[in-house]
Amino acid sequence: MRYLLLLFGDAEGEAALTADERRSIVEAHRRLGAELRERGALIEAEALCPAVATVRMGDGRASVTDGPFAETKEQLGSFYLLECADLEEAIAYARRIPESPGLAVEVIPID
Repeated sequence: MRYLLLLFGDAEGEAALTADERRSIVEAHRRLGAELRERGALIEAEALCPAVATVRMGDGRASVTDGPFAETKEQLGSFYLLECADLEEAIAYARRIPESPGLAVEVIPID
C-alpha cells in the first residue's frame, strides 16, 4: 500500500540554522532516500517551495488568495511517497525522517 509522508516544519527555525546545519539535514535526507530506494520503498520524494496561492471553491466559484492558507508557524516543506506493507512500516520510516526545527510528519494512506 502507498503512504504519503508530509513533512511540516518551522520555516523561521530552519532559516536560523547555520549553513552547515542545513547541509547536514539535507545529507541525512539524501541518505534516507537512497536507503528507501534500495529497499524498493521510495516512489517519490521532493522538497517543496512555499505555497504561492490558495484557491478556495465555494458557491460555484473560486477565490484566489496569495500564499499558503494556514496561518501557522508550521509549513509544508517536503514529502515522501512510499510503498509499504502496512501502516506500522510507514510509521517506522516516518520516525527516521531527519530532525529539523518544528518537524511534524503526517502519515496518510493512499487508496
